[in-house]
Amino acid sequence: MRPWGQSTPREDLPPREVYFLHLSHFKKAIRRGSLRLLLPAALACAGCVRPAAAPRLTVVQGSDITTLDPNSAFEVVNDIVAMNIFDPLLRLDRHMNLQPALALRWENPSDRVWRIALRPGVRFHDGEPLSADDVVFSVRRVLAHPDSEIYPFLSAIRRIDARGTAVVEIETAEPTPLLTRLSVVYILPRRRLEREGEAKFFRAPVGTGPYRFVRWLPGDRVDVRAFSDYWGGAPSIPEASFRTVEKASARWSLAASARPTILLEGPREGWEEHRNDARFRLIARPSLTVSYLGANVSPRAGNPFSDLRVRQALRSAIDVPELLRRGMDRHGFPATQLVPPDVIGYNSSLPMPRPDAAEARLLLASAGHPNGIDVTLDTQGEGPTPLVRELVGQLAKASIRVTPRFWKKEEFFERIDRGLSDLHLSGWVCTSGESAELFESSLHTRSRGGLGRDNGTGYSNAVLDRLIERLGSTIDPSARVELEKRAMEIAVADLPLVPLYVQEDRYALTRDVEWEPRADGEIWLPEVRLR
Repeated sequence: MRPWGQSTPREDLPPREVYFLHLSHFKKAIRRGSLRLLLPAALACAGCVRPAAAPRLTVVQGSDITTLDPNSAFEVVNDIVAMNIFDPLLRLDRHMNLQPALALRWENPSDRVWRIALRPGVRFHDGEPLSADDVVFSVRRVLAHPDSEIYPFLSAIRRIDARGTAVVEIETAEPTPLLTRLSVVYILPRRRLEREGEAKFFRAPVGTGPYRFVRWLPGDRVDVRAFSDYWGGAPSIPEASFRTVEKASARWSLAASARPTILLEGPREGWEEHRNDARFRLIARPSLTVSYLGANVSPRAGNPFSDLRVRQALRSAIDVPELLRRGMDRHGFPATQLVPPDVIGYNSSLPMPRPDAAEARLLLASAGHPNGIDVTLDTQGEGPTPLVRELVGQLAKASIRVTPRFWKKEEFFERIDRGLSDLHLSGWVCTSGESAELFESSLHTRSRGGLGRDNGTGYSNAVLDRLIERLGSTIDPSARVELEKRAMEIAVADLPLVPLYVQEDRYALTRDVEWEPRADGEIWLPEVRLR
């Protein structure tokens, strides 16, 4: 984990290297006997150089975007497109360090007031200049929708106003570490959006990002084109297409044929077969997503998971390295807690438990279940996967008899949200790069203020609630880290969410692409270079 101090934004971005494409002449075949006729034309065009076709980068992924509104929902597939069309005030780099984007500098006149100066000379894709009104409008638009997934990040804001055209002032109800939270909000052009209306605007959105939107063909592709007037310098890759291909084999085929290509979410199906494929460079690395078993801990009659000993038995029964070996082809890393090491607040003192089916059975017996328990496991998909089969088999050895049920994505999450799932297999990614996001969203008791919004397990711990609330009003970085580590200790001891493994991000790059993956699994096109 990087010390928090290394995450402090610099006042300005380092100069970006600008890469230029080589121009090449078109070769023309000259047939014998026609030289005399062609020579005058050749001489006339001696000073003309026709460029080779500009390379189009293809980014292949398994699912399509759901919207072009960048502030409507947290979906990685949406954000991968959005981050290239729009800019936030600050952004996280590939190592999850905060960097200035549209914000050039900032100050804290008091512990509840942030004054942010905007980068001068920034223009939207339609030529209109960025102003403080655009920032105020974009933030207020999120605050006007308390049911949105982004609202909890900004809920502490009591007031946001423009101070002229280049300064924004934000006041929070309590001292709040606001900079990281502002990194999840993309800035939209107020005048154009209000003039066109949301429906029309988001069919062809305009941002300040390095790429212009060209078109979206649902289920197929999103095309973008480099914005030559981008404040960070014109991107080196002129055009890019984000292609949607659901079938794994078809993804590999497209990646091989549409070069230069980056294959995101490299499918496990076909991974080993392409390991020695000279056309690709394969990359695997830990992601920011931790997979877990979520247990409904509501203190209702007949609910075995309301007893901590049953949840402890659940964790003791699972041999995570074996689960990864047999169920994931080793595409993952055992998790000691609910965030990976790259996330701020990771607690390195928490150990990996030793699997012990016998100990799990003793814990069940002490909780009043000497013959074990029968439970239902909710998960996404259409049928058993190797992972689910291995998990069910391991739990059976500890007398935890599991019947898996498979749901479509929307039904799955609705079931959890309504508290109808007794046990579910899911995961969490800290998009902000800080574990406070997980605590506020999923481990605080549900409240009207937005805390506990995604807590579908019924978990409630007054001590942890107070710690999370204190964390929300603590600005000092080192103090925040200590609070997050303590919160993680409590969460892992209580086990409403049983950590399993850190998911692995996998990528396949054709050999003409130079790119190092980001910790958040996304792709910011200015970081990609072509050979």
